[in-house]
Amino acid sequence: MKLIIFDLDGTLVEFNIPVDRIKSVLRINGPILEEIIRSEKGREMLKVLESYELECAKRSRLYPGVKDLLEYLDRRDIYTALYTRNSIKSVRINMERHGLEFDFVFTREDDIKPSPLPVIHAMEEVGVDKSEAAMVGDYVYDYLTARNTGIEFWFFENGRNKGLAEKFGFTPDFTFRSHAELVKILEMRLSEH
Repeated sequence: MKLIIFDLDGTLVEFNIPVDRIKSVLRINGPILEEIIRSEKGREMLKVLESYELECAKRSRLYPGVKDLLEYLDRRDIYTALYTRNSIKSVRINMERHGLEFDFVFTREDDIKPSPLPVIHAMEEVGVDKSEAAMVGDYVYDYLTARNTGIEFWFFENGRNKGLAEKFGFTPDFTFRSHAELVKILEMRLSEH
């Protein structure tokens, strides 16, 4: 494994973005970003969405074991990327708040998951092929991004998303329930090579 791409909200940090309230305020029913993109009032709607994201970013909590996981990957010279549907401003707040660093950071200003283009860009940039990369996330967009890229999907089941794989009918390459567990899985996999 040479490149691991992480989702942010629900995977590395607990963001607690009030999705239902945002949908109510914006008067939308479907996926927030897709609805905003289609709307004539998209620019104003994005500002509303971002205001919620920035407030939540200031209160976000890092999941236990994330720092150890990222330090482990750094020691093993494994590239890391962040790919999120959140705004760059909210991502910067989260990274500064929790002292997070990645080799690549992609936000909705770059592209929107499940587009594989940012992942493909990172893979090309560091010379990694599909068998050497994985996407780590907690939601269906992360799974679809991995599949659209042709790489493995590692599913973080965090209590808030229990039953999600069954609901959306997808099968992760593997599921982990803590970041410490992911380190152990990586140790086993890397020792095989």
